[in-house]
Amino acid sequence: MVKKQATDKPEHVSSCTILWENTPYILSVKTRILPKEIEVRHYNGDELIGGKIWPLHDHEKQKLFDIFYKCLEEWDADDYTTYPCDGPHWQFKICTKGRCLRSISGSMEPPPHGQEIKDILTKIIGEENCYFL
Repeated sequence: MVKKQATDKPEHVSSCTILWENTPYILSVKTRILPKEIEVRHYNGDELIGGKIWPLHDHEKQKLFDIFYKCLEEWDADDYTTYPCDGPHWQFKICTKGRCLRSISGSMEPPPHGQEIKDILTKIIGEENCYFL
């Protein structure tokens, strides 16, 4: 029997950050999905102008983090931008505690599993707080 090497295991996902920007200096919203909570922060340029934190229950966390692992396996591009794009854009980062495992960006079209993530988040934080896709 051959033992699995440590490098064969998928890394433990600890967070996902979704950054949505209308333009770099007007409005941006950073959504962080952590093991116990979801943080949504609104910025005007670099200035924090508001935000809120929602608890993340175990069954919701399991659904979201299962999707993050699918994303790591199935995202086949780093850029999902639809051209011409002069409107809002987004960036997803899936991370461990120590490093970013994957970072992708895009504009109008969601990445694979993006709509699933948005649907789950909408149930937790409300449509008015989902500033991506």
